[in-house]
Amino acid sequence: MNRVNWKLATFEEKQNFYSELRKDLSLSKRQLFDDKVKKRTRHFSLALEDMIKSQNASALMRTADAFGIQRVDIYDKNERFNIRSSISKSAEKWLESNFFNTYDDGGIVQWVSSLKATGRKLYVTTLDNTAVPLSQIDPTIPATICFGNEQEGASDELVQLADKTIYIPMNGFVESFNVSVSCGIVLHHLTLGMEEAGISRGLDEEDALNTKIKWALRTIPNPQRFL
Repeated sequence: MNRVNWKLATFEEKQNFYSELRKDLSLSKRQLFDDKVKKRTRHFSLALEDMIKSQNASALMRTADAFGIQRVDIYDKNERFNIRSSISKSAEKWLESNFFNTYDDGGIVQWVSSLKATGRKLYVTTLDNTAVPLSQIDPTIPATICFGNEQEGASDELVQLADKTIYIPMNGFVESFNVSVSCGIVLHHLTLGMEEAGISRGLDEEDALNTKIKWALRTIPNPQRFL
């Protein structure tokens, strides 16, 4: 089997493929993959609309990985989403990142449709009058948490398509957090609530195997030899 067709393989064939890849991984890396894949979650995912600054995009990816979020969806209309590994600490290599092609796939309506097709609710962070405080969000409901860009926040169109809009209550003079700080607060609150409600982390068996194969291919030297 090779890198091109492993996604179409049977579960047993994938197991054999990963066994071959594991030979090029150190024992500590194998153990790390086994441990971290158990802490991943698809209960919540992250979505980002038109991020402008690379430092924020990088910090958001790092935050998603830190909380075990498996999937990040990116709407990058102006092609400004850029990762700086010095900030992200290369967290992007461990994430399932889905870039929405605004030229071929459509606009916000189509993007939101693809997000909701995963079966999750769509919660958009904003300061509009209909937004509810983060504490009122039920963490047992699977959801995609969406953040708008640093300058303008979520677009009006995105807000209108959300299942709910949410905000973080603040008590100081400033009216908002940096977007990566907001993301950390929201993901910490929701993933903690998820765990306290008895919803376990972890992926199903084949999803976990697929994830470890991707991690291995991004880690081993000269992965092209599996092409």
